[in-house]
Amino acid sequence: MELTASERGALRALCDALFPAIQGEPGLLGRGASDIAVDSLLAEAAETSMQPGNARDFRRVLAVVESPLYNLLLSGRPARFSSLSPKGRESYLESWRDSPLPLKRTAFQAIKRLTLFLAYASAGPDGFNPNWEAIGYPGPSLDAPVPTPEHLRLVPVRVEHDTKLTCDVVVAGSGAGGSVIADSLASAGYSVIVVEQGPYETSETFRQDEMRMMQKLFQQSGTAATADLSFVLLAGRGAGGGTTVNWNTCLKPPPRVLSEWENGFGVDGVTGPGFASMLDSVWKGIRVTASESQLNRNNEVLRDGCRALGFKDGTDYHVIERNAVGCRQRCDFCTYGCIYAAKQSTALTYLPSAQSKGARFVFDARVERVVIEGGAAKGVVATCRSGGREFRLDISARAVVAACGGIESPALLLRSGVKDRNVGAYLRLDPTVAVGGVFEDPVYPWKGPPQTIAVWKFIDLDGTYHGFWVEAAPAHPGLFAMSIPWVNGRRHKEFMQRYYARSSAAIVLLRERSSGRVAVGKDGYPRVTYELEKADKDTLVRGMEETARILSAAGATGIWTTHSSEVFAGDGTSKVGQSDLDSFSAALRREGVRPNRMMLYSAHLMGSCRMSSDPSLGPTSPSGELHTVKNLFVGDSCVFPTTPAVNPMISIMAMALRTAESIKRSLG
Repeated sequence: MELTASERGALRALCDALFPAIQGEPGLLGRGASDIAVDSLLAEAAETSMQPGNARDFRRVLAVVESPLYNLLLSGRPARFSSLSPKGRESYLESWRDSPLPLKRTAFQAIKRLTLFLAYASAGPDGFNPNWEAIGYPGPSLDAPVPTPEHLRLVPVRVEHDTKLTCDVVVAGSGAGGSVIADSLASAGYSVIVVEQGPYETSETFRQDEMRMMQKLFQQSGTAATADLSFVLLAGRGAGGGTTVNWNTCLKPPPRVLSEWENGFGVDGVTGPGFASMLDSVWKGIRVTASESQLNRNNEVLRDGCRALGFKDGTDYHVIERNAVGCRQRCDFCTYGCIYAAKQSTALTYLPSAQSKGARFVFDARVERVVIEGGAAKGVVATCRSGGREFRLDISARAVVAACGGIESPALLLRSGVKDRNVGAYLRLDPTVAVGGVFEDPVYPWKGPPQTIAVWKFIDLDGTYHGFWVEAAPAHPGLFAMSIPWVNGRRHKEFMQRYYARSSAAIVLLRERSSGRVAVGKDGYPRVTYELEKADKDTLVRGMEETARILSAAGATGIWTTHSSEVFAGDGTSKVGQSDLDSFSAALRREGVRPNRMMLYSAHLMGSCRMSSDPSLGPTSPSGELHTVKNLFVGDSCVFPTTPAVNPMISIMAMALRTAESIKRSLG
């Protein structure tokens, strides 16, 4: 797809309205989006990175804003957006931001998020962005990468023509689940091929570059979202999958959740010593300790606030153990791949182990479908990219494992013709909102170990274990800029200047009752729908209120949320008091949690092919094999019957180890 000159003109006008050059102002305030090529970068993303359906929707927005007829119908003025005055463009965008029509709010969010992300995340040929100095952000360090040890390097299969391969088991996906299954099966003597949609990157090829690494290491180049854009979906891709880009948070599933899985869904044995040993095995496999769990200022804020409120250390909150060795607090770009080879992702642990036992790897290859004949999986068909060309890869196998993640695994099964109404159903997200605290001294929310304190006091609010927990979140400028309110261009820039370096970013993660669905469009790409129930919305509001209390107790001078309208406590100079918190709570309850009226996130995509001994409750049997297709297994977060109530990496890996044992029994 290539944008027309008219579409590019409309895009430039939109970008410059969201990130305007303010006449007579120097530096950041006087610099517009097109001055740093934001419109060109966004055009490139639309042409090359977006899913086909999303790209078509993007072009429709550009057509609508430049159509006098549409604008007459939508706003009563028959004018093109590009012909409006700067003030007129700003008013136009404000009306879309606050519109009662969901489609207008969705369109606003699509342009706003991408524009502001690129305005602060993109870097020029020198590796720097001219806006960084004004917001106190230093950019990448000058450290040289630490070479990946030779014995941990993968040697992928190069596919440079249409190719056919054969193995015992083909695994689609190399993340937390797929890597563990590949290693376990290879250790047992089975021939294994792992096919990964993303690239193979190492410590030497990672870059401390928010935009480029988001494009390389995240699904859909970081643009993945629910169909209505109400949730931003963050899912890793490439060697190691999510374990390469997550924040090293290692937590075991609570006994209460495991009992729910065993007693409510027939997932036998997960409350017993056998599964406990699997949890211990993966804990050891990725070298989890507390030795790299130092508290940076972003995490100190949570600890200090909890202490001030009298919360109990070790019960209400605690230090998180992490799978990292040798970080030495150089974790500023942990989200975008570790240049120090310190993060013990599966790309440095389970995948090299599997390779040493004969497993093979194909990267930059999308599994299009599973070959199913006579009710059984026989292999996969994939498309490989190499040297700007595409080739077909056919792999024949005795068993197939879908381990592509909570969105891509059900999409693969649906493309393959699996007939089960529960494939794609019951998607869970651990819906996440951010609450920021502004402090007198700099916090530098991007700097140091990303996540080392967790607050558990509120996980069981009503006795059903459907509460929330609170953690710190690292924030580089692009992610921060796309999350904060946009009232107008000047206010947004001033917010970045005044508060970015002084903000502590906390996130509220909900163990929800709600669920969504993954479907596939005619183009074969996933389409995600999800809507929060009222009870979950109310719990998220409560979570924001309690987090504000913690930030206030830690000494915050201001507290903000990701609502489209500014919801702000305090004045940013004196400490937030009780009357400020009361006004903040009133504003939260007034604004609520509504689609595209605030930024909502998920980095935990789960449950969309859930396990159950009862086929009417889930498409995957407790062995990990589909009820309806023999020798087709699911080996990732899709199988969770309910959410584990913790960050899911350890749970995924242990469940994958359990499924690997089932595959061995099946193959004999």
